[in-house]
Amino acid sequence: MNRRLLLPRESGVFRYAEFWQEGAELLYLNSSRFSDRYIRFQIADVQAIVLTESSAWNFPRTLAAGSTLFLTLVLLMALPGRWALWSILPGIAFVFALYGVARGARCKLVLHTAVSAVTIEAVRTMEQANALLPVLHTLISSVQGEVSRDGLTILPVTAAVQDSAPRKHTPLLQRTLFGMLLIHAALLAVFYFTGQISDGLVLSATLLLAEVVMGAIAVSRRRETGVWVAALSGVIMLLAMVDGGVLIYSIGNSLTDFFVTIRRGGVRPDEVDWLWAKEQTVARAIWHVVVGAAGWVAWIVNREPEA
Repeated sequence: MNRRLLLPRESGVFRYAEFWQEGAELLYLNSSRFSDRYIRFQIADVQAIVLTESSAWNFPRTLAAGSTLFLTLVLLMALPGRWALWSILPGIAFVFALYGVARGARCKLVLHTAVSAVTIEAVRTMEQANALLPVLHTLISSVQGEVSRDGLTILPVTAAVQDSAPRKHTPLLQRTLFGMLLIHAALLAVFYFTGQISDGLVLSATLLLAEVVMGAIAVSRRRETGVWVAALSGVIMLLAMVDGGVLIYSIGNSLTDFFVTIRRGGVRPDEVDWLWAKEQTVARAIWHVVVGAAGWVAWIVNREPEA
């Protein structure tokens, strides 16, 4: 019998969950990596689906965002050069916060039958729920039929309400990516004008890596984002890769010179001459502002009016 996965696997560090359709049944799998729980539902037995939306800012996401802000402030208030290599910490926290924002609002979906109510852990975000609910509606209507507007008559299966068309773009992804570019430019300006460029190098490299990943995701969703936004995301990805390569090269050369100097005699970390630091910082801030602003313009022009 044919079996199809209704949603991509929802994975965590110690768990994963899947939701399948197999003929006239729904199969739910929830694994803790050590044990698996399987539940089968007859589509004809489904009586209700309850979806509860909750805030996007749960404790882990709030902690990641707060850690980003706190660690960035620590870098800015520290003596120049003393925390340069530790600047990866706010970058890591920022990537985790960005991942949470990109996933969007959280939710809980409960499937009710006459004898049970099961929370479907494969659906953790509203984006997943919006993708799954039209599919479930079609499956249930094809088996149970559709109730007419008067609530008294079961319409034939052929008269079931058709699913609504999917959205043409993913505004959350776009706002996150283009907003990240402007935030990155603002951080570069702060480090530049406070004379602590070296402290922001590793942080900037981490953000460039996040921009490459987000740009690749946006390009992969080109059917949803549209041609212009996907093309702009591809430009962002390429610029971030080139910029990151130059940054890694300059950091590598600077550290090589630093260790050579150490062998010759004493040197403090704040005396390291970082190769092309000012030039890179200015150029990186400029292209982030230009491309980020262009992204916001493209999103505003192409966004769909809200119902």
